[in-house]
Amino acid sequence: MREALKHVFSQQITLEDNSQFYYTVKPYELTNALGNVIAVLQEYTFTKKEEHDPLTCRLYKTKEGNWYDIEEAKILAEKSVLRMLKSAIDMKEGNVIENR
Repeated sequence: MREALKHVFSQQITLEDNSQFYYTVKPYELTNALGNVIAVLQEYTFTKKEEHDPLTCRLYKTKEGNWYDIEEAKILAEKSVLRMLKSAIDMKEGNVIENR
């Protein structure tokens, strides 16, 4: 069991404020009201490394590299944390948009 958890939480990221998160990425099927799949997104599940201040949140990204906000995800975490997570993932994956 411990080895399985180590594999699941093998990806790690550090934010601007030095907080550390483990994360996993898996496909997520976005469906409409009729249950039809309208898009397949990448679901990032983040878990804060510190045990005294637990935080788990999910973010979604399109195959084109755009972030897709789902209302339930915005309720669980502060907007600043979500923004830092998105920026850190973009930098790690090399999808940084330059300011012009």
